[in-house]
Amino acid sequence: MDHTDQKILAALARNARLSFAALGREIGLSRTAVQDRVGRLEQSGVITGYVTDYNAEAAGLVSAVVFVRIAARPCEPALAWLASLAGVEEVLSLSGEIDALVRCRVPNPAALTALNDKIGASAMISSALSSLVLTRRC
Repeated sequence: MDHTDQKILAALARNARLSFAALGREIGLSRTAVQDRVGRLEQSGVITGYVTDYNAEAAGLVSAVVFVRIAARPCEPALAWLASLAGVEEVLSLSGEIDALVRCRVPNPAALTALNDKIGASAMISSALSSLVLTRRC
């Protein structure tokens, strides 16, 4: 992966709906060259998919993160279980005192309380602490 591929990834991270032509204009390549590069990035597993990002507040949702300490090793069963819970958007496995960071979007604070309680009640989890997201910057 070279500097041009990194520029493609950065542009797609800002707006995954860019056409190949618009992406080419932004980074100084032809539409065909961009299409070939994006195809290679997809085939090599660098680009694994495209997602829709949305404004949780505008959608009437509450965004939060849950800091989780996992009780037992290996962590993978707990991480997979966390990722399967309703409202969970992303689970990040971390090094250090906190084992996982769970990003979630739920309908209201009561739903966040219920999610936090469910996580904390699992025998796989030693502690869970949630925090509301006040603002988000990319």
